[in-house]
Amino acid sequence: MTAAAYFSLMSEQARVFGPRVMTILALYFAGGAIGYLFAFPVVRWLKKRISPRQRLIIAILLLGGFTLAATAGVLALNYRTYYAEWHEAAFSIHWVYQQIFTVLGSTYQYLVIGIRLYWPLGPAFLLIAGWWMTRRAS
Repeated sequence: MTAAAYFSLMSEQARVFGPRVMTILALYFAGGAIGYLFAFPVVRWLKKRISPRQRLIIAILLLGGFTLAATAGVLALNYRTYYAEWHEAAFSIHWVYQQIFTVLGSTYQYLVIGIRLYWPLGPAFLLIAGWWMTRRAS
């Protein structure tokens, strides 16, 4: 997924390789790695319960879903650390609301702006990673 994001940043948005691009790529790498760590045990658990074709479909869906969720979570943590300076005292009612809306805001922003970085190579890489995961799990 990092390669898909890198390709999208360089080709479509003509971004120059620098610290901001490295930060974006690190977020997408962390999301993909965490997504894989959560999806692999489920696929391994399913190896004798369903057919290889079903396992491949489930692996692709799990990898995609967990990668999106993990990347959104990593981005939410990044937002949280940035906006913590302006938040209320920890564990107060206002602080809880600020945490919730910071996470919701970052997740919305990722869904609107960030998912497009997976296109056009992301689906192909997801298919390859799902195939590789099912081969490794069996």
